[in-house]
Amino acid sequence: MRLFSASALLSLAALLVAACSERRESPRIDGDVLITIEQSATGPWRVDYQFAQPQQALDLGADEAGYRAANWRVEGDGAVLVRRNDHDFLTPAPGDKSFDRISLLVTPRPIDLRKDYEPFIAMGDGGVLLYTGHFIPVTQDGERMKARLTVIAAAGGKVSAFGSSGPTLENWESPYRHPAFVYVGSQSLVDSGAMLTIADATAPIWIREEIATFAPAIAQALGGMMQRALPSKPNIFIAIGDLSEEGRLSYSGDALPGQYQMTLAGGAWKTSSPEALFVLRRTTAHEAAHLWQAAARPKSDAVPDWIHEGGAEALAAEAMLAAGYWTTADVDADVDRARSDCAGALRRRSLSQAEADGRWDAVYACGRILNVAAAGPEGIAAFWREFVRRSAADGYDEAAFLALAEERAGEETAAAIRDLVRINEARPSLTIDRLLK
Repeated sequence: MRLFSASALLSLAALLVAACSERRESPRIDGDVLITIEQSATGPWRVDYQFAQPQQALDLGADEAGYRAANWRVEGDGAVLVRRNDHDFLTPAPGDKSFDRISLLVTPRPIDLRKDYEPFIAMGDGGVLLYTGHFIPVTQDGERMKARLTVIAAAGGKVSAFGSSGPTLENWESPYRHPAFVYVGSQSLVDSGAMLTIADATAPIWIREEIATFAPAIAQALGGMMQRALPSKPNIFIAIGDLSEEGRLSYSGDALPGQYQMTLAGGAWKTSSPEALFVLRRTTAHEAAHLWQAAARPKSDAVPDWIHEGGAEALAAEAMLAAGYWTTADVDADVDRARSDCAGALRRRSLSQAEADGRWDAVYACGRILNVAAAGPEGIAAFWREFVRRSAADGYDEAAFLALAEERAGEETAAAIRDLVRINEARPSLTIDRLLK
């Protein structure tokens, strides 16, 4: 046995501490940037950026209603947060030309971004679901930087995304190479076979039990319809909002490649009822449909949402039928509801104008009708299988949708779809009826 003196041991310990400190100061950077997000149990979270190359300016993306200006604070004097051309930028402090690392303190405050992803969603018992897209910078070409993330939970917590779960998620990127949801909190992943689920600590038991059986069944149905397995087992995140308002039944959700999130609010969620069960199943199926659609992405933000959202509505209804939760009569009734909602929303208003006005009832209902019409006799699943195949590499736009609609349903149907999108009609129900024949 080799013996060491006390002074030698102290020297060795100092060397080890120095080595560990050096490793912390200079982590490996795979790609353009390493982003370290560290949860705080009581105050702002710490977010550190370390770049492979010095940056003269950093585009953080669109200014989301002043969110970053109100909730992000640069630590130290190495950079300044400014707004340019409706985007948030980090620029070098006066007198400096560039920076290779930046530290910020970020308050994990949720905001209502409507059709964009919330940066933080409360998940009960101190748990938080964060969306990494608000943290990943973009290049001058508008593409996201190649980023890896290290996410560190507060003491006693864990970080979970897809199949990974532990106190720290280190040097990580989504298996879909896309911004993702990451859960930070005390709840554990529940593996139901086809899905990985994390539910809010305050979620009613009946909701947990329903999702545990319904979500895998819908996933299996969609996988069969689309004839394609997802690259990895998908995530579901269930958040519970304010349940104090009796009789209220509110559902909101967002999907990302391989993941979807739902937030349930209102007192009607406390116990199971036919109405609550219908909303939970119908909207969960819609978000699940987006997982298979995600292989085809819009070419730009200018591509209308009715294509994607209407397709998800139609695919969800067919998946409910395939999984045995709906009958053919239920699907027909769902189409009739969409027909009525679309006609009501488009009186003297084109679908393009309705979408510009934020009429999401028209986007979903009319999109549902237009997708069914475009699919032709082969059906909605066959249409979207082909649409994904054609647009997976370069994305899609409205012209690509109309081109496939003309092939599947004929020139007259494609023209009627184009009219409903662009023309203000006094009686849109006539065009809708013509489309559905």
